[in-house]
Amino acid sequence: MVRPIKTGEETPPDDLLSGAYDTHIHAGPDVVPRSVDFLAAAREAVAEGMAGIAFKDIGQPTVDRAYAARETFPGFLAFGGIVLDRPAGGLNPAAVERCLRLGGRFVWMPVADARHTVRLYAQGRLRLVLPPALSLDEAISLTDETGALRDEVRLILKLIAEHDAVLGTGHVSPEEALVLIAHARAAGVRRIVVNHPCGTSIGATLAQQIECVRLGAYLEHCFAQTTPGLEGLPLTTIAEAIRAVGAHSCVLATDLGQTFNPTPAQGLHLFIQGLLDLGIPRHDVETMTRHNPRALVS
Repeated sequence: MVRPIKTGEETPPDDLLSGAYDTHIHAGPDVVPRSVDFLAAAREAVAEGMAGIAFKDIGQPTVDRAYAARETFPGFLAFGGIVLDRPAGGLNPAAVERCLRLGGRFVWMPVADARHTVRLYAQGRLRLVLPPALSLDEAISLTDETGALRDEVRLILKLIAEHDAVLGTGHVSPEEALVLIAHARAAGVRRIVVNHPCGTSIGATLAQQIECVRLGAYLEHCFAQTTPGLEGLPLTTIAEAIRAVGAHSCVLATDLGQTFNPTPAQGLHLFIQGLLDLGIPRHDVETMTRHNPRALVS
């Protein structure tokens, strides 16, 4: 098991993590306590021989954190981006453009403020570290009353395509995600990832996951959704989803940073080992932790 990394402590790289990426980390500073700050997360990843990480924060862009991590650890790849929740102005093309011009690599659709999230929370079907601050009427939807994609989303997709950035579906509903992916591909977006589709926060069926892949997206399976403090998703559910679509269409990440969970690198190690124990071949794990995430960000 990966040991916690302390300042100044040297640990040998873990073979399971060597060359791996984690495209979904929540690190401090944040408005909620985090298990690691962004430099500690990067330091831990470097010590374990990982190739790169991506910082995600629903309250602010993370381009500056990625820059600082790269400068602190030369040769290590760190990426940032923007989540289109209320702090960013919601579906705000101007904020997206500024983030991408500054070097942002990821644009995530709404998360805590997504209509899908607010609905699930109101129904008592979703546990969150930070509860939604919006009513259902105020929550953010990608589509209008007719089911058509909103004009501002179309502008955002155009910007993502122009900068060859990564589109993350965030916490929108599976139905909205399918509409989004289809329009993104038509707009020229090449890099698309569906965030933790199996989890309660999304709830995509296997048929919907297969359709996302058919349309050209990766499925990003996250370890955090399997932990008791969040959704308690059986790891077997993720293994089943991987087998259904093939490892070539999946990415393994953690979504970690919660104080009641392992640190990101520890969690990625546990995730990999757990899937190996369930019979997912080692070469498939390497595809999902090394090759596919590298294709997303390179």
